[in-house]
Amino acid sequence: MYKTCISTLLLTILCISYISPSQAIENSAPQANLRTGFFLNSFPDLSLEDLKVALSYWTEEVGKQAGITTDIHIYTSLDQMRTDFYTGKINLIVASPLIIVKEFDKKQLADGFKITWSDKAEDNLLVVTNIGSKLNHFKAVKNTKLSLLKNDTITKLYADVLSLQYFGKPSKLIFNQIEYLKKSSQLIYKLFFNNTDVIFVSELTYELAVELNPQIKDKTQIISILPGIPRALGFFHIREDLKFRESVLQVVEKLDTHTRGRHLLSLFKADKTVRSHISDLINTEQLQQKHLKLLNPTRP
Repeated sequence: MYKTCISTLLLTILCISYISPSQAIENSAPQANLRTGFFLNSFPDLSLEDLKVALSYWTEEVGKQAGITTDIHIYTSLDQMRTDFYTGKINLIVASPLIIVKEFDKKQLADGFKITWSDKAEDNLLVVTNIGSKLNHFKAVKNTKLSLLKNDTITKLYADVLSLQYFGKPSKLIFNQIEYLKKSSQLIYKLFFNNTDVIFVSELTYELAVELNPQIKDKTQIISILPGIPRALGFFHIREDLKFRESVLQVVEKLDTHTRGRHLLSLFKADKTVRSHISDLINTEQLQQKHLKLLNPTRP
């Protein structure tokens, strides 16, 4: 009986020795974690409070559906955001295309997601004036008042591109006044009531305003269009595991099928989320290159 007990004990130890390593590895394996960094100024129509509310839905909805943990980081410093992305503190960035083009290395990016509205993933940037102002072309805007959306980098860049193209000088030397407003809707009504001369506004915002007040379309005119610019893009770091990226994107693409997901999308005035690709940056890159070329015509 003693020998039997000893044999049983040895057999048990051998079994534990065989099973424990794999169990230990499994138990110690870190849970998949989505660590998203949002750049605040990429959403100029949203306040910090609005963005926090929106992102609380993001963490709950995506995390729950994907069965992963989620962390959110809202940045006002691009340097810090870039450092955290490269060192792994965050593994997904969400920002405006111009910020991504200027501040991040494309070789470090992998497909992510973008929002769509009315089946469109890109918006057009409009330059709008009043019909009665006789500002029928950008070459007529010299010494007038310009109103732009605060923290909207693409509108500032496009204003400079047009100013350099027609006058050979940046916008600050062409307009006698440039003001920055917090909301896109404020731009449209400033123009409508003749409190400014020229505005740069997204086509989506302009169309929504016209739906609410058809007189806006009767009184205003579009004198220039910058086509095909995404509002915001999300990209994973390329080192992130492909299976993990796919599992997250499959959930993100189905946000519109859930009540809380639809509420999240509505905060961004969006209908759906679809996959983003590096090619989504092409139009923005071309605009930046055009700006650099106009600043320095001899630049190769």
